[in-house]
Amino acid sequence: MRFIYSLHPSYYLIIKEETTGEIFVSIEVEEGDEVAFHWIHSVEHIPWIEYFVIDEKKNFVLKEIRFKGFGAGIPHDKGEVKVEDGYIVMMDIEEKFEAYQWIHSHTATERITLNGEEIVKSTDLPHHEYIKMAIQER
Repeated sequence: MRFIYSLHPSYYLIIKEETTGEIFVSIEVEEGDEVAFHWIHSVEHIPWIEYFVIDEKKNFVLKEIRFKGFGAGIPHDKGEVKVEDGYIVMMDIEEKFEAYQWIHSHTATERITLNGEEIVKSTDLPHHEYIKMAIQER
């Protein structure tokens, strides 16, 4: 019998329901991959996109936020700010998160992408449930 051992662990982006632990997404990722969270602001009803990069410690590093206008609960002073293609863009934010957690809504969350490719659409996750996105080693 022959065993093959990897010198490098594999890492997976996991999206799960926090209460039950049910896993909805498990996809292999590596350092430098970009995760984008596309949603609609609940008060202002404007598109909002958050871009994260996975760092060497498998954190989500918030690099950029794009949205269509200012309003309730929208930051005004994160990173460098510019206007591009009708979006207000906040860049170079560099906030680190071990996990990303939210109460999922089919009317607020549009989709989640990995390196520009859709991995979750709104209806793939249960409505009004606690959801957690994290990186796990396997």
